[in-house]
Amino acid sequence: MQEEIIDFFRNPALLFYMTLMLTVCMVSGSQQVGDVVETEFHAYRLQQFEISGNMYGSRNHRVSYEAVSLGSRALRRTMVTTWREVLTHDVDDMWALSTGAVLVFIPDNIDDLNDIDKKAFLDFETKLLNVRTDLAVYVAPYNDDAASILNDVNTRAEKAPSAAQHLLQSLSGNTISITSSDNVQELPDNYKPLNVVGRLSSGDRASPTIAFVAHYDTSSVIPGVSPGADSNGSGVVALLELLAVLSKFYDSPSTRPPYNLLFMWTAGGKLNYQGSRHWIDEFQKGIEGADFLDSGLNRKDDRIDLAICIESIGRKTGGLYMHAGKAPGENSSAAQLLRRLNNIAPKKNIELVTKKISLTTASAWEHEKFNIKRMPAVTLSTLSSPTDPARNSILDLPSNIDEEELIDNIRLIAEAVLGYILGLPETGPSSDSRIKSEVSMLSKDAVDKQRVHHFIRQFASKPRPIGDRRATESVTSNLASAAAGYGQVFKSAVTITDAKVFGVTQNRLVAERVKPAVFELVIASGVIAYLSAFYYVATHSQKSIEGTVSAIRKSIF
Repeated sequence: MQEEIIDFFRNPALLFYMTLMLTVCMVSGSQQVGDVVETEFHAYRLQQFEISGNMYGSRNHRVSYEAVSLGSRALRRTMVTTWREVLTHDVDDMWALSTGAVLVFIPDNIDDLNDIDKKAFLDFETKLLNVRTDLAVYVAPYNDDAASILNDVNTRAEKAPSAAQHLLQSLSGNTISITSSDNVQELPDNYKPLNVVGRLSSGDRASPTIAFVAHYDTSSVIPGVSPGADSNGSGVVALLELLAVLSKFYDSPSTRPPYNLLFMWTAGGKLNYQGSRHWIDEFQKGIEGADFLDSGLNRKDDRIDLAICIESIGRKTGGLYMHAGKAPGENSSAAQLLRRLNNIAPKKNIELVTKKISLTTASAWEHEKFNIKRMPAVTLSTLSSPTDPARNSILDLPSNIDEEELIDNIRLIAEAVLGYILGLPETGPSSDSRIKSEVSMLSKDAVDKQRVHHFIRQFASKPRPIGDRRATESVTSNLASAAAGYGQVFKSAVTITDAKVFGVTQNRLVAERVKPAVFELVIASGVIAYLSAFYYVATHSQKSIEGTVSAIRKSIF
């Protein structure tokens, strides 16, 4: 009996089984103590673009670092902070302190900010506007998960009162590891966004052409979250409604004006107006064939009488500005348009603003691309300056659009252009003094409120950055479909020159709560010590087992 018991304990299978089970228990226990909790969220990357060889924004989009608080001097870490903390720190120091990535939490609902906070948020955007860094910089909406991540990061950053407590905190405290998805696709080298062009033809080959122009893309320091409702969603909506209103005059030969009208929704407006530049280049080449037809023109001798660029006309500012490179001549089409606008709306503050065009820097307004090529053009906007921060702000939200103001401005432009192309007197639709200037060629409901509201929801409520290929293709497809109901529609691919667009405007980040690497090292050391002790006991236990069995036999017998 004694020999059988000893043989049982000497069995290698028992030794292997006990070693395996105890090891699994210990490792499982360590994992339970350092339980991993994943939090997945969407983050939006800082802008990245290149113009004339100058790179702006964040040059990286990959993240795989441990999260630390703002001001931590650690290598290869993700600095996690809030937009308010950024306001109190030098952003240059942020890039110097962090060599991995930066994650900034912004309000989940920016509409809820009060006027003081909105001004502070504009300052935050200004700080990031001219950033050039190799770090991956993201922003994400602040919510309960974000609060939990910030709490863990800030708690770990707090200094322990003693060295022993600091050591214990280093061994047992949680760390946050933030990684990005590798499934995001960058833009291909042959990526070409589209211009969408609508056309209303007079039917006369010798007729001049008036072009309405609005870029459809949006931009801000964080392009993935900027809906660009006013800049330039209002311009996109205005062109669609102008097309719908003016198309009625082209339905019948008896009412058709002696002018061709083009409605151009251009790509890359925020990238130095690449769409307009491309269209002008193609127009001036006089190319015949498909490419030329795609531009909305059908003859070499088509003449642009005036290009009216429209941007940001949806805010209630009490005025409308006509931006031009220089004061137009008295009999020029631009001067006539300005006089008509003032005569139609005498109570509205309509001003001419001139700005000298620079050939060495990016264009301030879209009309400058036409003026550079000696083509008459102006920009209509409720903004008095191209440097107004509202043009490129996350705060440019649909709630800031005054639909009544937008409708009034669309109607004003439509009446002024209609009077010009029909050759009506500038003082009104009739030279008869008994007919007041308030009399309009348009009916009261010519500009449809419901249609404008629908266009705002469809084209001015979502981000449309040129770096987001899916969003760009979606908006151009919807624009072409909407415009096709009122006139001929053409699409043309835009070749981007002297600039470069980059993708990955948003990404999926994962925050994992894990124990530090030192903790895993301690656990591994404990497992090794246990296995060593067990091996020693198993190989030197024969005498102990024999004595124990002998004692048991004596007590029984």
